[in-house]
Amino acid sequence: MNNQQNFSDFSLNEFVWNDNFRKWVLSPDEDSDNFWKNWIKANSEKEAAVGAAKKIILALTIKEPELSDAVIAAEIQNILDEINRKEINSYRKNGFRTIVENRYWKLGLSAAVILIVAVTTVLWMIRKSDNTSISYQELMRSSDEKLTEKVNETGKPQTVLLPDGSKIVLEKNAKISFAASFNNSSKRKVYLSGTAFFEVAKNPLKPFLVYTNGLITKVLGTKFIIHSMDSNKKVSVEVISGIVSVYSYIDKRSNEETGSKKLNALILTANQKANYSSEDKTLMAAIVTNPVLVSAEEVNFKFEDTSIDSVFKSVEKGYGIDIVYDEKSLAKRTFTATLTTESMYEKMDIICKALNARYEIIDGKIVVYSNVSNQ
Repeated sequence: MNNQQNFSDFSLNEFVWNDNFRKWVLSPDEDSDNFWKNWIKANSEKEAAVGAAKKIILALTIKEPELSDAVIAAEIQNILDEINRKEINSYRKNGFRTIVENRYWKLGLSAAVILIVAVTTVLWMIRKSDNTSISYQELMRSSDEKLTEKVNETGKPQTVLLPDGSKIVLEKNAKISFAASFNNSSKRKVYLSGTAFFEVAKNPLKPFLVYTNGLITKVLGTKFIIHSMDSNKKVSVEVISGIVSVYSYIDKRSNEETGSKKLNALILTANQKANYSSEDKTLMAAIVTNPVLVSAEEVNFKFEDTSIDSVFKSVEKGYGIDIVYDEKSLAKRTFTATLTTESMYEKMDIICKALNARYEIIDGKIVVYSNVSNQ
């Protein structure tokens, strides 16, 4: 701790956001406790400001139900009562002149307390996401841009065109909010509730971000589908073409606070999806229910005594999904079959049955296990 820092000129706001002071309030140790107690004793005129700052910092860490107006008002009154008590004690010791000086100080401090408690309440509501999901309405309120909202109140899909030329198809009851123009921002941000198909216009200079129920999907230009509802606290992102990255809103905020540049993101390609639960904060990669052929080149699924390595490479190329297998145990095996009409899963079922093997979907990949050892 930097004990040489000059705290005597600190305002209430500066105490609240000072790292050394916050560390002492939230996780004091013997060294910091001794320092601050001695400092307050030597700077008694700052005791009320220190007490108010401590209460505000602690309010940020509350993990109770949402603060009501009554609770906030009571907290402010407690702070003001503390200030009044200090003021009266000061009057008893120093007389009328001091009380007049303190009244001017009190007016400024009171205004600061009201402003900071209001701000920290909003911050607390956002941080409350550690236990609950980030709702569509909360995400909209957190935006610093004026948003346009589109709601599909019809019984059929509704197409929405964005200012950058991107196309969004909203399913029934889905809602999307976005800025009227993306010209004044380095990112294209939209906020979604419900299910929607996205066809994003490419713009390498302006990433496209979709915020929904605690998850952020980031793309430059691609096609994907997002399923999200505040009610079930789950989100899935299915990639049709291109590449997207997905990461949690909480992870992003944590990185902003710590200065870290590393996000725990999943990188998804065609036929992959991410499943996110804002309730238990799990983010997992998977494969879509009905993978489609994504290769621009024709892939041959007619196999005649074809090595297993070549068979798996054909499936990988056709569907864009990695296949992991034990090359040693399957190296000498071959496969013969025509699999031109089967789905990807049907292809894998037939191949694995012929090999006396099995497969699982793990982290968006196909993992093949041999049921017999290589003799």
